[in-house]
Amino acid sequence: MQFNFSVIVASYNSEKWIGKCLNSLIEQDIGFSENIEVIIVDDASFDNTKSVCGEYISRYPDNIRFIQNESHKGPGTARNIGIEQATGKYLNFLDSDDYFSKNTFSKVLSFFKDHDSVDLVSIPIYFFENKSGPHYLNDKFEKTQAVNLIDNPQSYQLSGPSSFIKKSAIGNIRFPDIITSEDVVFVNEILIKNPNIGLCCEAKYFYRKRDDGNSIIDTSQLDKNYYCPRVENYFKHLIKKSLEEYGRVVEFIENVIMYDISWMLKINNISEILKKDEMNKFKESLKEVLEYISDSAIYNYPFLDEYEKINAFRLKYGDFSNPIFEKFDLNTVFIDIYDIINDQLYVLANIPHFKEDMGIGVYVNGEKIKTSALKFPQRDKKYLDYVYCRDNSFEFKIPLSKKKNYNLEFKKNNEALHIDFSRPCNFSKVAGYAKTRDYLSVWHDDCISIEGKTSFKWIKQEFKTLIKMAKERVPGFKVGIPFRIMYMLGYPFLRNKRIWFFMDRPEVADDNGMHLFKYAQDKDKEIKKYFIIRKDSNDYEEMKKIGNVIPFKSIKHRFLGLFVENIVTSHPDNEIIYPFWGTYPHLAGLLKSNNVFLQHGIIKDDISSWLNKFNMNLSFFLTSAPPEYESIFENPYNYTEDVVQLLGLPRYDTLENNEDKKQIIIMPSWRRSLTRKSDDYIRNSQFFKRFNSLINNEKLIMACKEKNYEIIFRPHPKVYDFIELFDKNDYVTIDFDRMRYQTLFNNGSLLITDYSSVAFDFSYLYKPILYYQYSEDYHFDLNDSYFNYETMGFGEVVKSEDELVDLIVDYMDNDCEIKDKYSKRIDEFFLYTDKNNCQRVYDKIKELPLKD
Repeated sequence: MQFNFSVIVASYNSEKWIGKCLNSLIEQDIGFSENIEVIIVDDASFDNTKSVCGEYISRYPDNIRFIQNESHKGPGTARNIGIEQATGKYLNFLDSDDYFSKNTFSKVLSFFKDHDSVDLVSIPIYFFENKSGPHYLNDKFEKTQAVNLIDNPQSYQLSGPSSFIKKSAIGNIRFPDIITSEDVVFVNEILIKNPNIGLCCEAKYFYRKRDDGNSIIDTSQLDKNYYCPRVENYFKHLIKKSLEEYGRVVEFIENVIMYDISWMLKINNISEILKKDEMNKFKESLKEVLEYISDSAIYNYPFLDEYEKINAFRLKYGDFSNPIFEKFDLNTVFIDIYDIINDQLYVLANIPHFKEDMGIGVYVNGEKIKTSALKFPQRDKKYLDYVYCRDNSFEFKIPLSKKKNYNLEFKKNNEALHIDFSRPCNFSKVAGYAKTRDYLSVWHDDCISIEGKTSFKWIKQEFKTLIKMAKERVPGFKVGIPFRIMYMLGYPFLRNKRIWFFMDRPEVADDNGMHLFKYAQDKDKEIKKYFIIRKDSNDYEEMKKIGNVIPFKSIKHRFLGLFVENIVTSHPDNEIIYPFWGTYPHLAGLLKSNNVFLQHGIIKDDISSWLNKFNMNLSFFLTSAPPEYESIFENPYNYTEDVVQLLGLPRYDTLENNEDKKQIIIMPSWRRSLTRKSDDYIRNSQFFKRFNSLINNEKLIMACKEKNYEIIFRPHPKVYDFIELFDKNDYVTIDFDRMRYQTLFNNGSLLITDYSSVAFDFSYLYKPILYYQYSEDYHFDLNDSYFNYETMGFGEVVKSEDELVDLIVDYMDNDCEIKDKYSKRIDEFFLYTDKNNCQRVYDKIKELPLKD
């Protein structure tokens, strides 16, 4: 019996998903038994994929076959095996974690019957699970039709699983042996031979974006085979085939190649993946590919921003001298901070450009004013460590008077520059103006007017903004408009109210925010203090016993967030402190809060890429030790001395040494290189092997049993994404419940960590620490840190597990007493150990100038 369709499913550890995949085939309205053959080629799975498939084979023995590879060879090889076994007229390569709409095969068969000139039919892709919505390339599915790709190159095809192909058209074409995009090469070899493609918009392919990020596509950029082999076996291969068939690289193949090059152009650094010679070879190979791509294909490609296009042309031509660069209009100044405090305007702005020293002039009422350059190297746009676009940040201050009007402009070579606003700026083009108690600032594309605010002027401007938002319908307007109206109605009653928010993470209250909130309860009753936390948090009811609580992202949180004076938090990320961050541009200009960062530990590495001034605009930046304080000024955070405060962490005030407990705490930090990696990759990483071995070390366990010490394993929160992979035993407690850090520190006798800043909390109690640094796999460069573990650390630095276990036993033999050498280092490191941190921090926050 010949089937109409052969569906080849390459599977690898797919037991969780393959059932849904096969059910979508069985439930096809065309009739499964008569029309569809399924060939599952399993690529040496070590889970229960085979047994799951066996259940389906027992029900449909005439339709489903299972082929087992002895070793893991990749999806391309598995699909090629399936091609050899297929008997159907039309082939498909469904991924084992995806599925089809029920009408797919009937619609595709009907299309093939009506369009004999077509060898390949494509259907639209829709994401599900970790991402939802249509694929970026679904625009071509305006209607069901056959199109010629030579005439319609924008309808190019990438996906193999969403394609149905005549078996007779495949011939000797096979999937290449590359880590990813093997299906792109396969389908486009077919389309080069016959560029007529079928677009069937009624059917749907559902593409799983996994929550665990373990798919080949999700993890491929972290594999060196993603680079040089891919350029050779994908880009250059399709270029060669197009040249052979047409004598040129046809436009739809240019678009195919540009799609994947666009992702490569977004990569900042792969020095941990490629050696220097490999990286140079990759750059040279990519340059050779771009030389075959027309300037128009690069310039008009929709998935590259202006700066990425500039980088593509730089790679192609080697420098910036080609006339093509004159086509780019990089004449917009982006304002990062726009604050008026105590009759003074402060502005931080930047103009990204491939040239340094742009000679930007700032003019107030036609007169040029003085500006100061700021260096934010973390803001430079890089490609493989090469800076191709400079930041060009600058700042200035303007004294204001309510009795005068001002006109602010930016110019380059006497030509006015456009003005735009960065996302964190309390000003936006969507709202069009910003206000304080005394001033009104209005944006006019290439200038900002500033004047004294009156109620009439403000209300008039606000109505203009509401009408503009209703007309333009920028996403978020349905939330922005009601809240702006609520703000106007509430303003007369709340403008003079003093409101403070306290926060830790949205789901937990166990850090500096919670401790300072408790301290502040009996202070300054005229200040209304609220703790912000999710209503479903285990800590929600406990916090209500302490003081006023508002559910995170509730209407009350969002409404009072427009009037809050200080946001006091241990986690300053914009999406956490602003409950309306998704619609922030619609409410920017109304806000008046100081952002007070209490920290959630002591900074020992350069994290200015995150906590910098342009990204956070902190009004208060807490530190606890002189070396930490100094490091903020030595690295490009660019905060001033009035912002950075050396006062001590509030949570340290409640640290207590509970000597009754005998606990060994193992708390390793995180490895960024394990982000979104497969379980196999994690199991084979040094990080996993070392700590899995340590928590199962027989000598350590026997010694702890003998001396009556518990062992608690509490790794970094991100490690909990794969905590189940660690081997368990009857003695070591893996802290699945994640007890409070304070409890761990108070009860612990000895801490084993690698690089985690929790060591500072532990050392504050003068308890011993061991740093297990088995190799250089940490994502921060230790040479860039002020903290030298050998000369400043609060315990021994250990390289081997045997040495570590011997030291742990030695410490237990001495009742876990800290050595004098390390006790002295603790004395030298911390400025305050008087348990008055809360008082110092609270009093200093009260001194902050109000923004409205």
